[in-house]
Amino acid sequence: MHLTIKAVVFDLDNTLVSSNIDFELLRREIDCPTGKDLLTHVAETKCDNQRKMRNGVILEHEINDAKSSNLMSGAQALLDWLLTQDMRFGIITRNCREAAETKLKEHALIVETLITREDFPAKPDPTALFHLMEEWSLEKGNVLYVGDHQYDVLTAQNAGCLSCYISNSSELSANYGADLHYPSLTALHSYLKTQ
Repeated sequence: MHLTIKAVVFDLDNTLVSSNIDFELLRREIDCPTGKDLLTHVAETKCDNQRKMRNGVILEHEINDAKSSNLMSGAQALLDWLLTQDMRFGIITRNCREAAETKLKEHALIVETLITREDFPAKPDPTALFHLMEEWSLEKGNVLYVGDHQYDVLTAQNAGCLSCYISNSSELSANYGADLHYPSLTALHSYLKTQ
């Protein structure tokens, strides 16, 4: 399949940098039912004080996670290569800005644009991707969204963009209908070099 990719947008956690948040513990701490989206649960909390408390708990988990994160295999080489190409690239994450910026700083990662949940509705809502396409004057078919979660593939599909699922393992059966799927960023990098 030959695609004309002019921009690459990445998820952050477990795509560019590792994340080890204990989501089961986090769910218990904010009383979030199994299967319900954490951010939706917080947004639907009626009591202002309780909503602030729940937001604070999530923030604390994210900041602690940011300080203990590692760079994902192939991330630095791919971003360095993108800097040398005539391609736009950025990040759309469900993370808060403080945690996302901490992760970028910890690993000296340079990206053109960082969009967090404070900027636009959280993924899989496609609004942030629509914003980037408009800002970069690019068509849907020229933008590739890369991530390790079903939400990432859904975000791309909801925006009509190309999607790439990174499994971070040799198990590729569950690719959520992504246009491209690879075990690592290194494999994606090899593919992009052939474009």
